[in-house]
Amino acid sequence: MDKSAKISGPDDFDKYISAELPDEKKYPELHRLVCKHMMHGPCGVLNKNCGCMVDGACRFKYPRQFCEATQQGKDTYPIYRRRQDGQKVYIRKKWLDNRWVVLYNPTLLMRYNCHINVEVCCSIKSIKYIYKYIYKGTDCASFAVQDSGEDGPIEVNEIKQYRKARCITAIEAVYRLFRFPMYSMSPPVLQMQVHLPGMHMVPFNHDDNLEDVLEQAKSQRSMLTEFFRMNVEDPEARKYLYREFGRSCLGISLRNFGSLGKDVFRSGGWSMHILLKVKDITYECF
Repeated sequence: MDKSAKISGPDDFDKYISAELPDEKKYPELHRLVCKHMMHGPCGVLNKNCGCMVDGACRFKYPRQFCEATQQGKDTYPIYRRRQDGQKVYIRKKWLDNRWVVLYNPTLLMRYNCHINVEVCCSIKSIKYIYKYIYKGTDCASFAVQDSGEDGPIEVNEIKQYRKARCITAIEAVYRLFRFPMYSMSPPVLQMQVHLPGMHMVPFNHDDNLEDVLEQAKSQRSMLTEFFRMNVEDPEARKYLYREFGRSCLGISLRNFGSLGKDVFRSGGWSMHILLKVKDITYECF
């Protein structure tokens, strides 16, 4: 999206979205449409039997509070401008003011002459509207039945709960069926191991024999140990820092250090290498 087309702050919100009654003298037709399509309720103390009432309160949080200027909420919806300008309209046998106006876009309302609720969603939660909210289907609940005679603690298996309750949308399912990439990272980040002798991480499968894993030659090596070895064996390697070591490798797997040779230091692809230190202590980065 072009930068000029992005909605970036409260000033831009007011250009496209209104939460107020328009001036009836300047915009008579728009005023008529707002009164016809974009006024909520009345509910609450004005009408406790309204369909939006749940436990004695409006589930859409009307009437809203007056606000002199639009404000950006923290990781939530903005608080839109609803000035106390004295305007009131008689709707469904009640006098309503700006607190009852449903958010609208004047252009869309004039064009389509129907109820169209328009809001700004510019936080990370906007992904919910693009995918999950549209494709989630009906609401579901997860529950378990346990014998009341059992006094022991209830076993909670978070992995099973996640698998049963997670939401897989139609778009994600199609992506997985066609084996499309699910995520990417740019620039790629490589975690540089820093460890004491014999304290490096060793990858293995869940069904591997741990004694056999420890005896394997590759289990005794890490990127750090190979960096030291190459500095001993190859004078050309000594001009590279540890953070440049992996970046200088071309056409090799960083998991297979047995393939390192004297011609390994060539200009290749690039990535971001991280060594996180706080007070001279190195921590892992994720």
